[in-house]
Amino acid sequence: MLPEPNSSVTCDVTVLGIEGKLLGVNVRSSGFVEDPSAWRALLKALSHPLGFNHLRIGLDPGVTCSLAAYADNLLIWVEKLDCNITGKRVKWLLEIVEPRRYTVNVGSGEGFERLAESLLAENLNFNIVPEETTSTRPILSRLKEIIGDEDILAAMTIALTQ
Repeated sequence: MLPEPNSSVTCDVTVLGIEGKLLGVNVRSSGFVEDPSAWRALLKALSHPLGFNHLRIGLDPGVTCSLAAYADNLLIWVEKLDCNITGKRVKWLLEIVEPRRYTVNVGSGEGFERLAESLLAENLNFNIVPEETTSTRPILSRLKEIIGDEDILAAMTIALTQ
């Protein structure tokens, strides 16, 4: 919900619209973020003022691929997608998050080859993570009931594997 014109708002970070206008609202804020990409603006606001240091991406191959991404220690993205376009999605995440460094971990399970080809087509480096325990004993097992999807949970576990 937007504040009424001529009202006052106090906040930590203000995300300006594409036009860079505050719509007639008096805003007191410790920082302002402006970006034509709504996703990049949101992520800049979450990481204001220094930006994200490390993006960790976990990919669980299969009939469809599951992706989980942590910017520093914040889970920012989970998704199931076609393995053939996963490389493009990872590249896009890197572009909108703009981390200082990143890690891409890929599970070694069925469908690994298609996933690896997609990442290599985008010139992305990645680590291979053995999948023996990512689905059966995930690091984040207490989230199993909340997440409800074992493949997403596996991708989250793969992302956090060092």
